[in-house]
Amino acid sequence: MKEISSDKLIENLGIDVYPITLVKFLLNKRRILSYFRKALENNSKIKMKYTIDNSDCEICKKKESQNILCRQHTSINRVLNADCVGYDIDTNVYFYKNEIFRMVNDSRLVVVYCPHPKLITGDITDSKVRRINPITVEGVSEGDFKPRVIKEFLSTELLDQYVKCWFNKQFSLVTIPNDRNEQNWCLTANY
Repeated sequence: MKEISSDKLIENLGIDVYPITLVKFLLNKRRILSYFRKALENNSKIKMKYTIDNSDCEICKKKESQNILCRQHTSINRVLNADCVGYDIDTNVYFYKNEIFRMVNDSRLVVVYCPHPKLITGDITDSKVRRINPITVEGVSEGDFKPRVIKEFLSTELLDQYVKCWFNKQFSLVTIPNDRNEQNWCLTANY
């Protein structure tokens, strides 16, 4: 089994993306693409909608004294101010730090936040490893997002590969291709 390092892929592309973000995309590709479809097709399926303006956000107000934003507005702010992003030609999806995102119409942006599995508490389960959090942002225009550098890649080339990234002090996370063009995963010991 030949493993490809997501760290090296990202380094070679020269983009500001965390390796776990790329791995979570591979593990959740169908699910992530379904979020984009739902946001495009039907407003009733979107549970929480956000705006760029965080002045009405109760969580942001509570964190104001710490000079930080809530998790959702942190992701929104990151995406809109991204400098050097990755762009998957196969899916028309952008990558920046912990976020995967795409404009789905003229005024709606969907951001998928990928928490790092080092934050997992308790047992390590499939759902905890694959965990992602979608955010739908209303009132965004293409002009709100202007990265300086966009580096393109093809995610389909990675779907039949074993892609590896750091998981925690003891383990690395490795994607495992299967016959349905999906990815499973395993943990391997760090040396």
